[in-house]
Amino acid sequence: MQKQSQKTDLTEVRRYIEKNFTKHLSLAHLANLSGLSSSYFSSAFKQEYIQSPMEYVTQLRIQKAKQLLQKEDVRLKFIAEAVGYSDEFYFSRVFKKVEGISPTMYSSQQKSNIGVVTGNMMGYLHAAGIIPFAAPLSAKWTPYYYNLWAQEIEHKVTLTQNKNYCSPNELLHLPIDLLISPKDLSSELVKRIEDHFPIYWLDDKQDCLVALTELAARLNKQEEAKQWITQYRARLEDVRRRLDWTSTPPKVLVIRIYQQQIFAYCNTGIQHLLFQDLGAESSYEQPGLYNAEITFEELSRLKVDKLFTIICPDDESRATWHHLQREVGFRQLEAIKQQQIYVIHSDPWFEYSPVALKRMLEEVAVMMIP
Repeated sequence: MQKQSQKTDLTEVRRYIEKNFTKHLSLAHLANLSGLSSSYFSSAFKQEYIQSPMEYVTQLRIQKAKQLLQKEDVRLKFIAEAVGYSDEFYFSRVFKKVEGISPTMYSSQQKSNIGVVTGNMMGYLHAAGIIPFAAPLSAKWTPYYYNLWAQEIEHKVTLTQNKNYCSPNELLHLPIDLLISPKDLSSELVKRIEDHFPIYWLDDKQDCLVALTELAARLNKQEEAKQWITQYRARLEDVRRRLDWTSTPPKVLVIRIYQQQIFAYCNTGIQHLLFQDLGAESSYEQPGLYNAEITFEELSRLKVDKLFTIICPDDESRATWHHLQREVGFRQLEAIKQQQIYVIHSDPWFEYSPVALKRMLEEVAVMMIP
C-alpha cells in the first residue's frame, strides 16, 4: 500500500511541477508536497522518472525558454523571468549548460519562418519546440493552439470551408521559408503552393512519433523531439501501470453520435492510444480504422467493458444520446452497469499528432485513474 501511495504522490508532484515550473520551486517544497524527506523524495523521483525533480524543473524551463527565444525582439531578462529565473545571467549559464550554446546564439539560429497548412501540423511543431510563423488558428476549430499561441503566431490564417486546410490565398503573400503540409493535400492546393515555397511533406498517416522524429531531423530539432518522446513514453508507462490492463485487456468501444445516427468509430489517434499504446481490445469486430453506422440493437449485442462517446454539439445529436441512454439493451452493457462510460470531445480526439496523443493520454488518466 505504501508503494502505491508513493507512486501516486510522485505523479501528483510531477503534475504540480508541470503547472508551476515558472514559479520559485525548491526541493524542500516539492518533497513536502509528497510527504517524504528531501533526500528520499529526490531518490524516488529519479528512480521513477530517470531525472531528479530539479532537473525536471530545469528541463521544462529551458523548453519554454526556447519557444520564447523564437520570437522577435524579446529581451533576455524578460525570458528569464518568464520561465522562473530572477537573474538573466544565471539563466544564460543554465541554458548553455543544457543546450551547449548561449540563449542569444540559439535565438539567432531560430529565425526561419515556418508555416503549416493544417491544424494538426501544429501538434508536430509544438513537440519539436517550434512556434510556427503562420498557422490556421481558430478559437472554434483549433482551440488548444489558439489558447496556447494566440499572441505568439504572427500570421493567423483562416481555414477553408471544410475546416481541414488553411486558405492558400492567405499563404502566398507571406515570407515563408518552409511550409509543413500533410501528404494527402489535394492536387489543386499542391499546384497553388508548390511554386511559392519549399514544402516538407509530412506523412500524418504513419506513427506520429516516427513522423515527429523525421520532421525534427529536417528542422535540426532532434534533441527536442527526443526529449518530448521520452517524456511521453515515461508518462505512458506510468498510466499503463496504474490502469493495469495488461493481464486482462478491457473491451473498448468508441461511438460517435451525429444527429439520429450512431457510429462505431476508430480514427488513427484512437487506434494509436487506446489499442496500441494502452493495450485495450476493440469491442467492434472490424479491424483497423472504421466509422461504421450501427443500430441500437447491434450496439446492445457487443461486449463493451468501457465506452467512449463523442456527441456532435447539436440538439438532434444530444436528443439521440438521451434516447440511447433510455434503451434497455444499452443499459445492459457491462460498461453502463459498471459506470465505465466516458464522454470525450473532438478536440483532441479527432486530431492526430504527438501533442494530441499526449493530451488524449492525460484525459484517459484523469477519467480512469482514481
